[in-house]
Amino acid sequence: NGLPVFGVEWNNDGRSLLSAGGDGTIRLWDTLADDGPFGSQAERTNTGSKGGKRKMQRADFDEDNLFVPGSNVGEAVSYTTGASIAVYKGHSPNTPIWSVAFAPCGYYFCSTGADATARLWTTDRAFPVRLFSGHTSANVNCVGWHPNANYVVTGSDDNTARLWDIQTGHTVRILSGSSAGINNVQISPNGRYCAGTDYSGFVHLWDLGSGRKISIFRQTQPSASKRERTLHSLSFSENSEALAVGGDDCCVRIWDVRSAGSEKSETRKYPIKSFMTHRTVVMDLLYTKRNLLVGVGKRITPVSSISD
Repeated sequence: NGLPVFGVEWNNDGRSLLSAGGDGTIRLWDTLADDGPFGSQAERTNTGSKGGKRKMQRADFDEDNLFVPGSNVGEAVSYTTGASIAVYKGHSPNTPIWSVAFAPCGYYFCSTGADATARLWTTDRAFPVRLFSGHTSANVNCVGWHPNANYVVTGSDDNTARLWDIQTGHTVRILSGSSAGINNVQISPNGRYCAGTDYSGFVHLWDLGSGRKISIFRQTQPSASKRERTLHSLSFSENSEALAVGGDDCCVRIWDVRSAGSEKSETRKYPIKSFMTHRTVVMDLLYTKRNLLVGVGKRITPVSSISD
């Protein structure tokens, strides 16, 4: 991809993945291949015992004693290269692709970009098979699939999320009520709810049956800085009863979805659980099939001041 890469998505086969690039293309990667028609293994260098650098050969990757940065001393780590086997072009040229997501079946995937559109693709065609147009902002930031694979949901800087029918390409729900752009969306495993985070630090919950917003979760405190209000991730539990949200405030909060819409006030201030990290921004969250929550973060290293 043209750097940077804004998003990646695994296929359900556990071997192939998609990447969304800043050059306006999407690439399909085979993580077990050495070479492909659209890209081969990246050139890597290794620092020798005398401090000199040399190009790493294939034999280096086959060694039993291969180590990677971040691994414990004495811990062998398997390593494969990967290759790009397909390139998909269809968004406006040289506009970034912000997000890409595989359908539950793995054959279809959907992308969103900075050309005000989302597009539906199949892995065996280089051009999109459906165009989703209707957002009024250039940036369509995120996309998620309905569990039945007949609908996708997108979020945009126009302060709305939209539910699309992939058969017709038409909008079937406009999910409104946010005062800021939507940067993350996800549909619950039971297909009933859609959750979306906005740039002001709120989490919105919509009922897809009616399109009505039924709850707002205040993820960050009113006194939080603009940076601390940024939310990067959200994930529904497998039973659709809980929603985990994380972001720049270095905290994972768990919200009760079961009681959504039952309170007098639409805005809810208190989660059922909160987990603070140790100076680690929460970049991604995922509930497993067994309702275990997995998180990925970026540790913030404090910068010490230099005094005379």
